[in-house]
Amino acid sequence: MKFAITTDKIQAALAAVTTVVPAKSTLPILGNILIETDSKAIKIFATDLEISITTLIEAKVVKKGSIAIPARAFTEIINALPQTEIEIESINNRAELRFASGNYKLSGMPADEFPKLPDVNVSKKIKLPADTFCKMIQKSAFAVSTDETRPALNGVLWQTASEKMKMVATDGHRLAKYEVENNKLQGLYDDIIVPSRALNLVGKLTSEGVAEISVIFGENNIVFICANNTISSRIIEGPYPNYEQVIPTANDKSLIVSKSQLTDVVKRVAILSNSLTRQVKFTIEPDILTVSATNVDLGGEAVETMPCSYDGEKMEIGYNATYILDILKQIDGGEIKIALSSPVAAGVITSVDEKEDYLCLIMPLRLAD
Repeated sequence: MKFAITTDKIQAALAAVTTVVPAKSTLPILGNILIETDSKAIKIFATDLEISITTLIEAKVVKKGSIAIPARAFTEIINALPQTEIEIESINNRAELRFASGNYKLSGMPADEFPKLPDVNVSKKIKLPADTFCKMIQKSAFAVSTDETRPALNGVLWQTASEKMKMVATDGHRLAKYEVENNKLQGLYDDIIVPSRALNLVGKLTSEGVAEISVIFGENNIVFICANNTISSRIIEGPYPNYEQVIPTANDKSLIVSKSQLTDVVKRVAILSNSLTRQVKFTIEPDILTVSATNVDLGGEAVETMPCSYDGEKMEIGYNATYILDILKQIDGGEIKIALSSPVAAGVITSVDEKEDYLCLIMPLRLAD
C-alpha cells in the first residue's frame, strides 16, 4: 500500500473514526484502525464491535493495499506533523510516513485480523433531511439513561410507523419527545432503539452544507451515511417502556416564565445546591417564582425571585437543577410553560412561542426538610 495525502485531510478523517476506538479492550486489534486503498481514495475504518465508522477520502494512490495501524500512536504522529503532503507506505505490516523533513515508522497488524466491515446494501438506503434528523437527535438524546442495567433506556426510541416520526428518550427522571412530519418512512419499519452514542456521532459528523443523511435499516443493525462518513450500529433489543403512560394529560396548573431568565437564575442558585441531589426549590405563586437552594456542608443558602405567570394555588416543588438546565437548553423560544398538578407529580415543559411538537417531562424531587 502506498499513497500521498495532505495532513489536514487525514487529520479530519482520523478525528472522525477514532471516536469509536476503545481505550481498553480484550481484543488488541480493536486498538487499531484499518486503512485500505483503492484507485483514487483511502478508506479508514474503526470499530468497538458495537459501533463502526468508515471515512472515505481522496488521495494520490500509488499502490493498493491495506494495513491495521495502532490508532493512538498513528493519530498522535499525524496531528503533530506540519501542514504538508505526506507519503504513507506499508510493507510487511510495517507503515512508514515520509514528508519533506523526516520520516516515521510504525509496526502494524495484518489487515485480515481486523473485524469485517458491516455489509451495507446501498440500494436500500432512504434519504432524510439532515437538518431535521440532527435536530431530532439533539432534542432527544440528552435524556438517555446511562444505567446499564436497563439497556433499552440506553438508546433513543425511533418511531417511524405513523404520520409523525418520533424520537423519545428517558432516564426515568426526565423524558424528551420530539415529533416531525413523516414523509419518507411511514409504515416501512417497526420501532427501533438506537444507541445514543451512534446518533450523537451522526450529529457530530454531519457537517454544515450536508443536505441529506442516508439511512439503511438492517435486521440487527442500522447504517447512517453522512457525506464521506458511514456509521454502522447495532440496534438495542427492546421492548421500550410505554412512555405515553407516564406523560400526564391532566396537569391543570400552568407556570409561564422567561426561558433565559430562568436559566440564569437556576445556574446561580444551583451553585449552593446539594452536590449530590443538585436540588433547587421552586416556590410558585401567581406573580412570583422563587428559586432557592441550601447546602449544609457549605453552610450556604441562595434565594432569587423572578416574575412569572401562574394560575394555581401556591406550590413548593423540588427539581434537579442539572435536569432543568438540560431541558431549557433544548427548548426554543423566549418563554417556557411548565404544566403542573402537584408537588409529587411530573411536570411537562414546552415552548410558549414555538409551534414544534416537542415536550419534556421532569420528575420532582422530594423536598429536603
